[in-house]
Amino acid sequence: MAIEEVMKILETSPQGLTREEASRRRELYGPNKVQEVRRRSPLKLFLEQFRNALNYILILAVVISMVLGDTLDAMIIIVILLFNATLGFVQEYRSEKALEALKELSAPKTLVVREGKEREIRTEELVPGDLVILNTGDKVPADIRLITSIRLRALESILTGESGSEEKVTGELPEYTPLVDRLNMVYSGTVITGGKGSGIVVATGMNTEVGKIAKEISVAGEEKTPLQKKISRLAIYLAVIAFILASIQASLAFVRGIPASDILLLALVSVIHFIPEGLIAVVTIVLVIGVRIMAKRNAIIRNLQAVETLGSATVICTDKTGTLTKNQMTVRVIYLNGEVIEVTGEGYTPVGEFRKNGAVINPEENPNLKLFLKAMALCNDARLASENGRYSIVGDPTEGALVVAAAKGGINKEKEEKENPRIDEIPFESELACMATVHEFTEEEKYVYAKGSPERMINLCNEIYIMDQVVPITDELRKQVLEVSHEFASKGYRVLGLSYRVVGSSKYRLAREECGKDLVFLGLVGMVDPPRKEVIEAIEKCKTAGIKVVMITGDHRETARAIAQEVGIMTKKDLVLEGRELDNIPEEEFEKIVDSVKVYARNEPRHKLRIVKALKKKGHIVAMTGDGVNDAPALKEADIGIAMGVTGTQLAKETSNMVLADDNFASIVAAIEEGRTSFNNLRRVVLYLITTSIAGGFILLSSLLLGLPIPFLPLQILWINLVTDGICDKTLAIEPRYRDVLRDPPRPPKENIVNRGVIYQIAYLSIIMIIGTVCVYYFSLQSLGLSYIWRGYEEPRTMAFATIIFFQLFNALNIRSRENSIFKIGLFKNKYFAVGFFFSLILNFSIVYVPFFHQLFEITPLNIYDWLIVFLVSSSILIIEEIRKKIAPKLFTKTR
Repeated sequence: MAIEEVMKILETSPQGLTREEASRRRELYGPNKVQEVRRRSPLKLFLEQFRNALNYILILAVVISMVLGDTLDAMIIIVILLFNATLGFVQEYRSEKALEALKELSAPKTLVVREGKEREIRTEELVPGDLVILNTGDKVPADIRLITSIRLRALESILTGESGSEEKVTGELPEYTPLVDRLNMVYSGTVITGGKGSGIVVATGMNTEVGKIAKEISVAGEEKTPLQKKISRLAIYLAVIAFILASIQASLAFVRGIPASDILLLALVSVIHFIPEGLIAVVTIVLVIGVRIMAKRNAIIRNLQAVETLGSATVICTDKTGTLTKNQMTVRVIYLNGEVIEVTGEGYTPVGEFRKNGAVINPEENPNLKLFLKAMALCNDARLASENGRYSIVGDPTEGALVVAAAKGGINKEKEEKENPRIDEIPFESELACMATVHEFTEEEKYVYAKGSPERMINLCNEIYIMDQVVPITDELRKQVLEVSHEFASKGYRVLGLSYRVVGSSKYRLAREECGKDLVFLGLVGMVDPPRKEVIEAIEKCKTAGIKVVMITGDHRETARAIAQEVGIMTKKDLVLEGRELDNIPEEEFEKIVDSVKVYARNEPRHKLRIVKALKKKGHIVAMTGDGVNDAPALKEADIGIAMGVTGTQLAKETSNMVLADDNFASIVAAIEEGRTSFNNLRRVVLYLITTSIAGGFILLSSLLLGLPIPFLPLQILWINLVTDGICDKTLAIEPRYRDVLRDPPRPPKENIVNRGVIYQIAYLSIIMIIGTVCVYYFSLQSLGLSYIWRGYEEPRTMAFATIIFFQLFNALNIRSRENSIFKIGLFKNKYFAVGFFFSLILNFSIVYVPFFHQLFEITPLNIYDWLIVFLVSSSILIIEEIRKKIAPKLFTKTR
C-alpha cells in the first residue's frame, strides 16, 4: 500500500496527530501493550491437583477408614494424597510467564511527532496513526509502515527466524507479500540495528504481530499430555475393576451373613489393595530421573510429562539455522579466473586450505586469488574476534564468512585497512543490491572494491578477469558467470559477485546510483551455513527409530532443499512446499499431503502453527523446535515444544517443554532415546505394581469364595503397597538400557502404558501369585484345624502376608528385564536395585520379628519350616519366568 493511502486510511499527516485526536484514539484502541490474562489463585491450582481417579479413590478410602475408626490408616493415606498433590504444583504459571516475556519486548519510551513537533511519550500511549521516529538501537514500539528510511536496518529474527538484519525500504509492495519480505514495515519488539527512519503506526497492542501471537498462546489451552491421558485412563480402569471386585466381595459377604462393619472393612481392604497408592509418585520419580539424564545430554526439561512424550514422538519439526546447521556462514567455493576453487574448514576458525582440482594452492603464490581475498576483506564491515582461542564474528554473518575466508589465505583485515585506509564507501542497500569501498594504496593509486548480487555485479562491469588477464566482457562471458552462479545457488550456496577497479584521481568519489562503474569482474564466492557433523548421524538414527524429520525454514526453496539433502532429511524426489503455496491449499487437501512433505521453505509463524495442527490431526506426536517469538504458538501447540538455549528468546523458552542447552538437533535425538528408556522403565514399574494389585485383589476374592477369613488387614496392605512395592518400584525406575531402544519403531500414539502384552504378562504373573498365596493360606489354616472365623488366627495370616511379600521381591527380579534372564543382565548391575532389594528384605524380616510391630500389624513370628514353605512357593515365580525367557523371550514385548 502506498504511503499516501496509508495516511489517508489512518487519517494522519507528516505533522502527526493532535493531542486531542491521540487521546480519542487511545480510548478507542486501548493501551499499546500485551494484555494480561487472569491468573488462577495458588489455592485453586493446588486443589486442581486432586482431580484424578486415583486420588478420588484414596479420598474415599480415607472416609471409610474414619467411619470404621481406623485413624492410623486414614492418616497414612492423607499423607500420600498431600505428597502426590504437591508434586504437580510446579509448572502452572507457564502461559502467564510466556505473556510476560512478550510484554518485555516493548520499549518504555518512544519518540513521536505530534502537532508538528517531536516529543517523547510512553510506549503504551502510542495509537494507530502516530508518526514515530526510529534510530539505531531503538526497540520498535508498534507495527509501523515506514515513510522514510536512511539505510535503516532491523533485526527481525524473533518474528521471521532469519538471523541477519534486513535493510528497509519505503516503496509500495504487493498486497500479499509474506511477512518475511515486507521490507517497508518494522514490527513491535524487533530492533533497529542501523540507520534511521520514520513511519506511521498501523497496529498497536494485541493487534500487532506480537500481540496476535500472545492471543494464540492465551487461547491454546493446556491440553493434557499423552502420558497424563494414559495415566488417567489407567486409573479409571483400575478404579472400575476395584469397585467391581469390592461389590462382588461385599455381596458374597452379605449373603454369608457377615456384619455390615466387616463388609465395609472388606471393601476398604479390597480397594486399597487394588489401587497402587504410590503410582503417581513413582511416575514422577521415573520422569525426574529421565530429566536428570537428559540434562547431562544438553536437553533441559521444563515439564516432567515431556520426558515420556519425547519417547513417543513420531515427527520432529526443526528449524534449519543453528539447529541443523552451525549458524556460522562459511565460504565453500570461489569462482575465479574461469576456475572453481574449493575452500576447506568450517565455522569462524580461520584455518583451511584452497584447493583447485584437488591440489592445494597458496594465495601468496597466486596473485589472482590474493587480489580476490583482499577484495573480500576490504569491501566489508565485519571483523573477526578471538577470545580464549574461540573465534566469533562482529557484524553481519555473511560478511563475516568473507573475512574468515580471507584470513585463511593470510589476509588480515585490520592490517590491510591500516595499510590501505578506506576513503569512501557506499554501504550495502537492498535497492542497490551491492556495496562498494575505495581504498588508498598510494597517493596516485586507489582501489575500488565492490560486492553484491552476481546479476548486479556483472552488469556494472565492462571487463572481466579471466585466463590470467583482463579482457572486455561479452554476453557469452556474462552468461557463463551467471550459469556458474545459478549452479552454486542450486547447491544451497549464498552467492556474491566481487569486482574491482584501479583509479588514479585523488578526488575520486563513488556514485551511489551506480555503486561504482567501469569495474573489472573478479569472480564469485559461494557460502553456506554448514550442517553440524553430528546431525547427519542423528537424522539416520531417527530413520531407524521410525521418526520423520521435517525442516521448516524461512530460507529460499533451493537453499532449504540443498541442506535437507545434505543432512539426509529428503531425497531429490521429495516435496518442498513454500509458504505462499501452503496459503493456497485448503485445509482438507493439506491434511492429505502433510505426511509427504519433508521441507517447508519461506514460512511465516502462522504456517508453522498450521503444520503442527495438521500433523496432530493425522495422529502424530509432534516435537517442534523454535527460537523466536514467531515460534511460540507452534511450540505450545506441539506435543513437545523445544526451545533453543543459546539463541532462543525468553518467550520461546517459557512456552516450551524442553530447552536445548547447545541448540543442537543431535541433542533432541539423545533426549528421545532417554524418553523411550524412561517409558520402558515406567511400563516396567506399572507392570510390577499392577501385578501385585491384581494378585492381592483376587486373593481376597478367592479367600471369600473358599469361605476363608480375610487374609490381609488394611495396615498390612498399606505396608505391602508403600514399603515393599515402594522400595522396589523406585529402584526399577532407574534400570539401565539393555538394548538399543532407537531400533524400535515409535509406539502408536494411542497405545496405553498397559498394552495387550503387559495385560497378558500381568495375568500370567498374577495367577502364579494368587494360586501360591491362597494355597499357603488355605493349608496353613487347615493344618491348625481352623474353621471359618472372620478375625484372629495370626499365624496363617502372617504366612499369607510373608508369601505375597516374597512373591513381590522375586517378581521384581523378573521385571528388571522382560526379555533377558536375570543372570544374563547381572544381579547387581543396577546397584540401586540391589541396595533396595536387600533393604526391603531387612524391613520385612524386621516386621515379623520385632515385637513392636506384632500388635500393630496383627502378625506373629514364623519358624524355619514356615519360612521354607514361603521361600519355595514364592520363588516359583522366578523359576517359571526364567524358563519362559529361555523358550520365548519376546512373548509379551512383541505383543501390542
